[in-house]
Amino acid sequence: MLRVISLMMTGMLALVVSSCGGDATSETQDGTPSTKAQAQTATYVMMPESTAIAVTLVDSIDTDVHISGTEFRAKLSEPIVVDGHTLFPYGAEAKGELNKVVESGRLTTPAELNFSLTAIQDAGGRWVDVETDTIMEKKASHTDREVAMIGGGAIVGGIIGKVVNKKGSTEIGAVAGAAAGTGLSAATGKRDIFYGAGSEIVFFTSNPMKITLR
Repeated sequence: MLRVISLMMTGMLALVVSSCGGDATSETQDGTPSTKAQAQTATYVMMPESTAIAVTLVDSIDTDVHISGTEFRAKLSEPIVVDGHTLFPYGAEAKGELNKVVESGRLTTPAELNFSLTAIQDAGGRWVDVETDTIMEKKASHTDREVAMIGGGAIVGGIIGKVVNKKGSTEIGAVAGAAAGTGLSAATGKRDIFYGAGSEIVFFTSNPMKITLR
């Protein structure tokens, strides 16, 4: 008889423990849903490949100043909405990277810039990594005629100097003109790529992404 009672009590105790365990997985002591419960109720939305991500630059980008690997900041100029779900709101913080920067040379080296978006901050403040197609831009090389004109700036400047400096000696005029020619070279010899803060740029995702809505 005692053995039967003991088995019955053991069974009841097991049921009580099991019931308590089930409650713990769905709710914590302060009444908020547990991590497991949150995972079960989270909504996932697929952001398709080639989704447009329109941003406004917070930082300027300049091949004359920045180097490869530099990070830049931006903000979404349009919310990203998929199937009626707002994945990222208007004004969300974003950041990207200058993948390749080539500064313009004075005569022959054209400026080159490759950059992409790397992450966006969601409404909850969590940074979400993104992969976008790289925007690539390269300035055209100087033509032979342009290079010859820039290289001969000092000679042309010397002639101009003789004309504009009527009261000075030819030597002074030539020096002044040569300086003017150097200034012309500095003004026309470099063609860097520049995007000022406030510039609007559109990136496109390079693959589908699974976004968690919270």
